[in-house]
Amino acid sequence: MDTAALVICDSVLREASLRGAARALGRPVVSVAAAFRRVEAALAVDLAFAAGPGLTLTFEARRIGPDLQRLADLAAALAGGAEDERRRAAVRPLSLLSLRHFLDTLDAGSIRTAARRIGVGQPQLTRQLARLEEKLGTRLIERGAGGCRPTPAGDRAAVLIADLLAGWSALTGTAARDFRRRIATLRLGSVVPLGHESRIARMLADLVAAWRRPARPGHLMLKSATAEELISELKAGRLDLVLIDMAAAGAGLDGIEIGRSRLAVVGPAGFRDRCGDPVEALSREPVAVPSARSGLRRAVKDLFEAAGVRGDQTPANFTEIDSIPVIVNLVREHGYLSVLPQLSVDGVIDGIDAVALPAAFDLPICLAWAKGRDLASLAAEIVRDIGS
Repeated sequence: MDTAALVICDSVLREASLRGAARALGRPVVSVAAAFRRVEAALAVDLAFAAGPGLTLTFEARRIGPDLQRLADLAAALAGGAEDERRRAAVRPLSLLSLRHFLDTLDAGSIRTAARRIGVGQPQLTRQLARLEEKLGTRLIERGAGGCRPTPAGDRAAVLIADLLAGWSALTGTAARDFRRRIATLRLGSVVPLGHESRIARMLADLVAAWRRPARPGHLMLKSATAEELISELKAGRLDLVLIDMAAAGAGLDGIEIGRSRLAVVGPAGFRDRCGDPVEALSREPVAVPSARSGLRRAVKDLFEAAGVRGDQTPANFTEIDSIPVIVNLVREHGYLSVLPQLSVDGVIDGIDAVALPAAFDLPICLAWAKGRDLASLAAEIVRDIGS
């Protein structure tokens, strides 16, 4: 988190508008929206939702709004103090971690001692403090043979920083304590299950049934979308966890792989008997598949690339449709081919034949969350519920 995001969030709440805050601070709307969502994610609460051209603030936003305004005032004071310094504070972010390290250095009385206590290299801490001084436009620390001590500007900054960090710690500490108790909604996103027999459909049913136990706090909200859309919502803080049909590692995510689905090339009745090479069939017959926003479509790309065919372009015989019922009807009624989880179609849907693909192309199913969110223990509980 940084001071600019706090100033931007306060402005959004005061204006009840992303565009209004962007005009007030002289920032692009997309940057304002991203900063606002970062604060929401850090606090683990929704602060506003779209309502026409503006935003409607949540009860939680109205409750903590004065605290956020005070933090924004401290950030502006740190940047200079005048009302128009909010603009400066909004474009010159100061990492809260670097501010904490500045106070740690003053407490240690030596950069070397502080670096050892914090667990970073002395050159790294020295550069971090120098960047902080550069951004604030003043020297904060006087260095000498006996260690370091704050300048008059450093003393003034230390008071503001200590107040700012204490206020933010109180807000986030409350959010962390309340999160599990108050998850009036655990916001879980999931890729659309491919039929009632699919692995994901069974996992979700197990989870919903387990969530009804008396000991389980709060409610569960499920939202379905493509993997790419879910990841975007996750990073924006609008979802807590997502169940996706692709590997969750990297891209700012943490996750647990909780299963795999065997994929199959599917076609109309009789396809199994006449199918030779399934990849060759996919390259010459009409094919209906989900769009590139889905994990399933990425698996098709991997299949083609393994066969030496470029997978970065949509072949002319492909039609991308983010609707499994439509794809199934195209296969069954119009002779199209597709690639779907075998468990969802083989012996389940009449009029469809499936030819299983090798295990190397199995589709991973992962439970993922944004890096920096302390959700690993909750995710582990969900995995146990799914497997129980």
